[in-house]
Amino acid sequence: MCGLEAYADASIGSLGIEFRKRVTIGVELAAKPTLLLFLDEPTSGLDSQSAWAIMAFLRNLANNGQAILCTIHQPSADLFQVFDRLLLLRKGGQTVYFGDLGHNATTLIHYFEKNGARHCEPTENPAEFMLDVIGAGATATSEQDWHAIWKRSSEAVETQEELESIHKDGRSRPPVEATIHSEFATPWVHQLKELCFRDTRAHWRSPTYLMAKLVLNIFGGLFIGFTFFKAKNTQQGTQNQLFAVYMATILSAPLSNQLMVPFLEMRKIYEIRERPSRMFSWTALVTSQFLADLPWNILGSSIFFLCWYWTVAFDTSRAGFTYLMLGVTFPLYYTSLAMGVAAMAPSAEISALLFSVLFSFILTFNGVLQPFRELGWWKWMYHVSPYTYLIEALLGQALGHHAIRCSPVELVTLTPPSGQTCGSYLDTYISHAGGYVTNPSATSACEFCAFATTDQFLENNFNIFYSNHWRDFGIMIGYIIFNIAAIYLLTYWFRIRTGSILGSLKARLSRKS
Repeated sequence: MCGLEAYADASIGSLGIEFRKRVTIGVELAAKPTLLLFLDEPTSGLDSQSAWAIMAFLRNLANNGQAILCTIHQPSADLFQVFDRLLLLRKGGQTVYFGDLGHNATTLIHYFEKNGARHCEPTENPAEFMLDVIGAGATATSEQDWHAIWKRSSEAVETQEELESIHKDGRSRPPVEATIHSEFATPWVHQLKELCFRDTRAHWRSPTYLMAKLVLNIFGGLFIGFTFFKAKNTQQGTQNQLFAVYMATILSAPLSNQLMVPFLEMRKIYEIRERPSRMFSWTALVTSQFLADLPWNILGSSIFFLCWYWTVAFDTSRAGFTYLMLGVTFPLYYTSLAMGVAAMAPSAEISALLFSVLFSFILTFNGVLQPFRELGWWKWMYHVSPYTYLIEALLGQALGHHAIRCSPVELVTLTPPSGQTCGSYLDTYISHAGGYVTNPSATSACEFCAFATTDQFLENNFNIFYSNHWRDFGIMIGYIIFNIAAIYLLTYWFRIRTGSILGSLKARLSRKS
């Protein structure tokens, strides 16, 4: 009916003015207006052909039972004939005429002529004639008070009697039982499906957004990978692999800031246009935003993993769990976290500021920059930070249960007591503290390495345990569920409910100003 079948997959910005107006009308129709469809000058900005196409479209809607209230400015004679009835107001909002137009506006013309107006020529536009008669034209004046004439006219009396009859009949009828019990025209699942299609198309039509996401992951993976290229199984190599994992988690900061912008833009459109029209539920909007962004974030993290994992020379046999954490769980977490922060922010600038503050705490207290045993009073933040468990799962699985072979510069040289070998001299210490001796049978210049396995290195220095990786995976899933719940709760609390926090704050500031 809207004549948009051929443009179903087109971007709105690529459409002409006529088809944009058709889309706008279609959006209002999709909301199923309860009484009538109101249009304010739908032909403005259109050429004569496009204006006629829009009015013919509205005529078709009216013929199919849709009540339409439409304002129009200086219509041509052809456009004027499309209308059934006219409410003509003069300056000040006073009624001059209300009633049927008739064929070729003969009813309207007859009303003015019988009340003292000049004769309307057959070639004259009835719309221009009526404006000229009541003195509403550019240079027209009127000596008659057409508002007073209307109030005394038989047409006004008939209109008033019709209104009273409608009121009387309405009061005598039993209440009409509502047949539509839902707030929206379609079920929630259908709303979600259509919104997911819309948001996915919006991302696909924004190549800059997608390319920035993918290029950042590719560049970040290669940069970190080649910074710690082919890390060896020495103490320094293990330390390099540890920081390769830590730096990989930092990449979530720019990715999170990027995805908050379209989330806030779509929310703004919803609040201005789609929520008042009751097109769909806000929960469907939030869910579709999350589901539409998530596949691209998982794809980006997967590309990052391929560029990063084998470049740093992690164990190939451990790649599966590491990908599960970094390629799937990690984007799930930062996507839900970023949208949760954006849900309570009024703008992209504020959301970026809030996220930066929150992310600094998450990143600082995960036990890498400042080991757990040196945190002091802030140890509680170590247990609260989700990156504590993300990094432990990644490091414990990627590095755990491997041998460490110290390089010559990492060995400590000791001299055993006379008559003892290096192995017998350091055996008791090694059994308690760990490490190994490269020359256990030597009786001088013992070469001692402080760590024999990566487990000793991670446990003693960073409180990271290989055996906790599945536990950490479960904890991260818990954080993700918490973040997703926070998206809905914060959106409702700050944007949806009556008397929301931001709305109350804006009202107070406006009263003070």
